[in-house]
Amino acid sequence: MDEIKNPYRPGAGTPPVSLAGRDDQIKKATTLLKIVQAGGSDRSLMLYGLRGVGKTVLLNHAEEIAASLHFHVQHLELSEKDDFRREIAKTVRKALLAISLVDNLKEKAKRALGILKAFTLAIPDGPEFKLDIDAVLGTGDSGDLNSDIVDLLTALGDAAKEAGRPVCLFIDEVQYLEEAAFAGLLASVHRINQKQFPVVFICAGLPQIAALSADAKSYAERLFEFLPIGRLIDTEAETALLGPAKTQGVNFTDEAKDFLLAETEGYPYFIQEFGKHTWNAAKASPISLEDATNARDAAIVSLDDSFFKSRIDRSTDAEKEFMKAMAQIGTGPYKMGDVAKQKGVLVNSLGPVRATLIGKGFVYAPSHGLIEFTVPQFDKFIRRHFKI
Repeated sequence: MDEIKNPYRPGAGTPPVSLAGRDDQIKKATTLLKIVQAGGSDRSLMLYGLRGVGKTVLLNHAEEIAASLHFHVQHLELSEKDDFRREIAKTVRKALLAISLVDNLKEKAKRALGILKAFTLAIPDGPEFKLDIDAVLGTGDSGDLNSDIVDLLTALGDAAKEAGRPVCLFIDEVQYLEEAAFAGLLASVHRINQKQFPVVFICAGLPQIAALSADAKSYAERLFEFLPIGRLIDTEAETALLGPAKTQGVNFTDEAKDFLLAETEGYPYFIQEFGKHTWNAAKASPISLEDATNARDAAIVSLDDSFFKSRIDRSTDAEKEFMKAMAQIGTGPYKMGDVAKQKGVLVNSLGPVRATLIGKGFVYAPSHGLIEFTVPQFDKFIRRHFKI
């Protein structure tokens, strides 16, 4: 097949030709945005799921919808090393300046920028913004993260209300928020809703975000609607696999389709990767089982190099040994007792390594006493990589 016309698009956050199986989530996001646009309020959204299920794609799609509805949109992607105070300050600054450009720096926007300046001055080695505005001392600069984030985000909401323009903040990789920062985000959403400010949040992260808010679960669920994003099933997965090829007038044999759906297990990223390499291996339509099997090794090598390997590269020796023990057991989720037995150690001794793996977003705890990889098929990769 012509590689230039290859319709499959593996890549972090890269939108597929066919965004299959996500109609419900798109509808919820659209409805929420229209409610806020009309002056109402509803729970913000929290998308969560494993790596490779398309959370970032959905987040970006919702961002396009928000922009089309004339929201001021800001996108914040966190990493494990980020200081949330610095990142939210930069994001709020962009939002306030965007509002000010349209609305000639009204009084509430000026005050919000003053609070932002006070907020940044309270951050050790904080970002230096060129703001020709005096800091509003005593607001957003207490040093208490929870309180200061509330002051900052409600000031943004007040400015947005005065300007008559709604704001949507998109936050990706929420699992990297520290507990205090997450609590501050929850408290901010609560206060913004109470004040009926036109600010809404659409966030995404790994499954541990559900546990991250467990201490205040009922509180969090009043503020966010938690939407699980899983692998595609049945016709959804078929549409994701077959749809892109159909745009080029290309079909698959049933045998090729069934083989590829079994290999990818309905995970959108894997469908794109296997689809890309199968397309390149095929000579003509319909794409055959032989084409698909011939492409399998190339797809796996590409996934190993671009999707899996970076996580091994970022792990310590102790973390590698922990994950190897998991993979040696087989397919997860894994009982911590079984991991300890595999390693020949006491369960309690694994606590520190388990915690760092969760902190890095490599594993999560689906329930008490269990552990699981955040990346689908990671156990297979580890067995390949370490030749287990």
